[in-house]
Amino acid sequence: MQAKKTLMLALLPAGILAAQSSLAFDVVEAGQPVVTGEPSRVGAPWNHRSTFNIPGTNTDVAFGGYVKLDMLYDFDYDLGEITDPLRAADPGNETDGKTRFTAQESRLNFRTQTRFGDEMLRTYVEGHFAPDDKFNLRHAYGEYGPFLAGKSWTNFMHFLGTPRILKLGGPIGYATGRPEQLRYTHQAGANTFAVALENADQFSVSPVGGDLDTETPLPDLTLRYRYKRNFGVSGVVRRFASNEATSGVDEEVTAYGIAAQGALPLGGSTTLKGNLMAGTGLGNYLDYVPPIGARFRAPDAFLDAGGSLETVDLQSYGIALDHRWNADWSSSIGTSLVNQDLPKEVAGFQDLAETVQFSHVNLIWDINDRLSVGAEYQYVDLEKVSGEEVDASRVMASAQFHF
Repeated sequence: MQAKKTLMLALLPAGILAAQSSLAFDVVEAGQPVVTGEPSRVGAPWNHRSTFNIPGTNTDVAFGGYVKLDMLYDFDYDLGEITDPLRAADPGNETDGKTRFTAQESRLNFRTQTRFGDEMLRTYVEGHFAPDDKFNLRHAYGEYGPFLAGKSWTNFMHFLGTPRILKLGGPIGYATGRPEQLRYTHQAGANTFAVALENADQFSVSPVGGDLDTETPLPDLTLRYRYKRNFGVSGVVRRFASNEATSGVDEEVTAYGIAAQGALPLGGSTTLKGNLMAGTGLGNYLDYVPPIGARFRAPDAFLDAGGSLETVDLQSYGIALDHRWNADWSSSIGTSLVNQDLPKEVAGFQDLAETVQFSHVNLIWDINDRLSVGAEYQYVDLEKVSGEEVDASRVMASAQFHF
């Protein structure tokens, strides 16, 4: 285990030393007008979409998505079709070596925009086939002016400090989620401010110490600030409660947290990226965990021996280097660490993950604007509340076809 950690640390400076000139993607901020028949220049080239007009209307529509094949080999533990570091906590997932192919991450999306004078009304719907090979809803929202309503990325999360990796969802410990919400965004030059009320019916309470019905008396309140694409900070306040009518327990508790990300260019082709998340009662923002692995992460709250509802403290950190070797080839190397502060004296928590470290290094070839292939090494170092340590390694190769 120590040798693998040393390898990751030894490779980390290589991205800085290898800085070479490259062609940066021509990125235009989301929300810019799209002209009929021209690409929707939102994000990197593989996210550009040509639109067409519905005759006799001011509405443009576009279809998009991608097909992705992931080829996986696990050395120690089966980490699932969608890489889930917490699966290493389950002894039932041990393996002497396992290969699997999956196309679950493939997705489809549909977007519209209708012009009303100087205003634009937008809608977006997207689904994919993870985690069960069924078509599942990812996004469904509408935007008009500064308002967004529907199911989309939580206002608590950021993208600017997330490295480009093959694993779906990014490294572990980066705030994420797609709740139903109502959001208001204000743009002032290089500064972006956003506030949202989000569906809070997602938190989990551990049955350890006493099983009880729960409810969310208030929506989650999230605030976010971003400066250009270099720095962002956000906060969340949540309220958890037990249902006295059904469980006989009358308890409420407040949860809160902050998240921050930064992207620091190092020359013309290398970017240092960082992530921080800290707070209490943030378990469901930890990562997209398939149901099979969710039982090994800390709950948002639990009922202690005195009958009080207590939230679980969580801290996570991440650092990565993204480097473009030239216009076609790129790499990312990084590591992230999550710590979940659970009481060690509670027997029912002994098999849960207390700390999880996820590290990666990859090489990606953008063959053209619509096709990329890559290979990635992933390493998981996990320690349970009991003190037991396990580690797991995975090699992943992917081919991604955008349309």
